Amino acid sequence: MQRMNERRAFVLGLIPIATVAVAAAACGSPAGMPATQSTQAMATQSTQAMATQSTQATATQPTAPAQEFTSEWYGFRVTLTKDWSGDDAVVDWDGAKLQGLRSPAFARFADPATGRTLVAGAARVAEGMGLAEWRAAMVRAAPPVCSESSSVEETSLGGEPALAWIATCSDGDAIKLAALHGRRGYIIFLDSQTAKDAEDRRIFESIRNSFRFTP
Repeated sequence: MQRMNERRAFVLGLIPIATVAVAAAACGSPAGMPATQSTQAMATQSTQAMATQSTQATATQPTAPAQEFTSEWYGFRVTLTKDWSGDDAVVDWDGAKLQGLRSPAFARFADPATGRTLVAGAARVAEGMGLAEWRAAMVRAAPPVCSESSSVEETSLGGEPALAWIATCSDGDAIKLAALHGRRGYIIFLDSQTAKDAEDRRIFESIRNSFRFTP
C-alpha cells in the first residue's frame, strides 16, 4: 500500500511539469494555433525568406554590358559584350578557302582577355545550291591542319536554317556554322583553344541568337 501511494504521488507530481511545458509551447504559438502547426509555419516562413533573399541576390547580379557590331560588307549585325572589338572585311571572299583569322576578307571580332575570335564571311553561291552542299564546300575549304567533325547539328542563323559542327585544328579548335541567305553562303566560326567546353558553347549560342541579317 505504501508503494502504491508513492507511485501515485510521483504521477501526480509529473502533471504540473507537463502542464507548464504545454503552456510554454502555447505561449510561443500564434493565438489559436497548436505548437506543431506553429513550428511548421515558422519553418515555412524561414524557407520563404531564404528564397526571397536568393531571388533578390540573383536579380541584383550585374549583367555584362553589350555592344552591337555591324558588318556592312557582308550584311549582318551581332551583339557581343564590351570586352570584344571588331573589324569589318575590306575585300570580297571567294568562298574557295577558309583563310587565316586576320584575313581582310573576313569580318573579325576578338576578345583579347580570353583569346576567343569570331570570324564571319560570305560568298556568292551557285543557283540551286543546298545547305548540305554549302557545308560540304566549307569542309573542303578548311586548311589541312584541321579535322572537320562529321557530326552536324541542325540549328539556325538569323532566321535561316544552318548547320553547326566542331573543327579540331593543330592551333586550336573552332565551332563552325554554315548558312544560306539570299544568293550568299555564310560561314561563321568561333576560334578558341577549348571550343568543345560548355563556356565556349554558351558564348557561341549567345552570338548565334543575336545574329541578324541586314538589308
